[in-house]
Amino acid sequence: MKMKALLIDIDGTLLDYRQSEALGISAIMEHYGFTPTPELAARYHDVNQSFWEKYEKGEITRAQINEGRYPAFFGELGVEVDPEVCEEIYQDFVNNRLVPVEGAEDMLRYLSGKYLLYAASNGYSDKQRERLRKAGMISYFTDIFISQETGSQKPQKEFFDYCFARMPAGLKRDEVMIIGDGLTSDMRGGNNAGIHTCWLNAFGEVNHAGVSIDVEIHSLAEIRNFL
Repeated sequence: MKMKALLIDIDGTLLDYRQSEALGISAIMEHYGFTPTPELAARYHDVNQSFWEKYEKGEITRAQINEGRYPAFFGELGVEVDPEVCEEIYQDFVNNRLVPVEGAEDMLRYLSGKYLLYAASNGYSDKQRERLRKAGMISYFTDIFISQETGSQKPQKEFFDYCFARMPAGLKRDEVMIIGDGLTSDMRGGNNAGIHTCWLNAFGEVNHAGVSIDVEIHSLAEIRNFL
């Protein structure tokens, strides 16, 4: 594989979203009088992921994720919550208490001298850019593509068409790879776009989505083995 450009996911690939997610939902649970446990945090992760997968399929909007995930989770606990209050608490952790994935900046430093780097994210424009800035990673990227601006989201082909329209003319699909942790967003998106895929499978998950993966890694340090 002769790559010229790399699309790199943000949450779960560069920034440890799971840890921020667990801290955020724990703070919300405490706000509503619950004692956080790893089991409850894991259950919220599953609920949250189900809403994101609906968003990826175009079944709900980004706003509906925030409106639905907290009532769905706390509804299982028999409690009614205010989604706006929950989101305010949650975003404080996700946006301001950043935890980089191990080896993320080393990887970016290594790749930036060899390839054109682009960030690709399903999220809010201002927040994602600010998070990359706070993490000291934004300068590595030629451009940043975020679903709120593209008008579509990973894994939709339209998201990647938007990206290619803003990459150098003449860049071929087989010269581009997406690196990410999401099977249904990043890897399926890469398949839909006709580009190479690198799955960061840090948690030893099974490819339940039936997507084609060119390279599977378990840590970002393994990037050096093939790029």
